[in-house]
Amino acid sequence: MRPASQGPAPRRLSAVPTQRQDAASGPSRSSGSRSGDGGPGSGGPNKKRTRYTARAAILMLVLCALVLALAYPLQQYFSQSSQIDQLKQQNADKRAEVDQLEQQLAQWQDPDYVKIQARLRLHYVFPGETGLRLLGAGDAASGGPDGTTGPSQGSSAWYAQLWNSVTAATGAPPSSPSSPSSPTSATGR
Repeated sequence: MRPASQGPAPRRLSAVPTQRQDAASGPSRSSGSRSGDGGPGSGGPNKKRTRYTARAAILMLVLCALVLALAYPLQQYFSQSSQIDQLKQQNADKRAEVDQLEQQLAQWQDPDYVKIQARLRLHYVFPGETGLRLLGAGDAASGGPDGTTGPSQGSSAWYAQLWNSVTAATGAPPSSPSSPSSPTSATGR
């Protein structure tokens, strides 16, 4: 043993840190006693300090509750904002279409434009003018003497056209209405 006159005891080095006994005495963080001194409320000298306290756990629970409470409304907010953007785009497209239709309506209010369209689309002529229509090679061959196509000249019955379309779809040659096919012609009798 060393006498007290020689000074403090030499420090021992170890891998496990020890509690300092000569720490400043003052108000401590816990219930008034230092941790590890075996006092009341410390739980003994071998109790390890937990990483999270009860306050931290409650704070984490409150933060998790806030995140969960705000997650769905935020998701709805962002989805609705994207829907609003789409609707604004559709609205702008419809406005452009309405503007175009209003311009067409204004053109149709002009009598000169109506006359031009009647001449082009309906082949109207003014009284006293002679209307000419140029026919191509296919138009003159299929038409009648006045250039019109009659029902008896260029078309066959609807059921014949239907049957020809069915046979064309199957790959068989279409039958002509003037020479109907019979079952005996296929066997040679």
